Amino acid sequence: MKPPSPKPQLPDFDPALEKNAVWNLLGEVEDVTPQSLSPQFVQDTVRLTRLEGNTAPWWKSLLAPRSLAGIAVAGGPVLAAIALMITLQSEPNPPPTDFAATSPAAPLAAEWTDLEDTLASELLSGAAEDPSTLSDEEIVALLF
Repeated sequence: MKPPSPKPQLPDFDPALEKNAVWNLLGEVEDVTPQSLSPQFVQDTVRLTRLEGNTAPWWKSLLAPRSLAGIAVAGGPVLAAIALMITLQSEPNPPPTDFAATSPAAPLAAEWTDLEDTLASELLSGAAEDPSTLSDEEIVALLF
């Protein structure tokens, strides 16, 4: 026969109870007595717990008829737009136009030369104010 083991002594105060939300909630309720509860309190509580546990999985709600109708209504215009884009892209493109042959090159060359001269003069005036902005090779390239 085994000798009886001594029972551990429980402390009178447990500091973890003050942080326990359920214990704090029970401490706030003072006027609840067994007489103030309805006779079906336990049955109602068990019934509500069982009803909360019967939620359908998320994937079943996607396959519901109402959800499928919403997907069809939203997806129809999207599919129509995709089909329209594919149809428009499959049409043959017009042949590319040769802009060099249709436009005169002399006015463009003159404008380009004027633009290069203006840029070079601006760069030189900037280098005259602060010579460290351009290297020696860049200044020589601008001058000649």
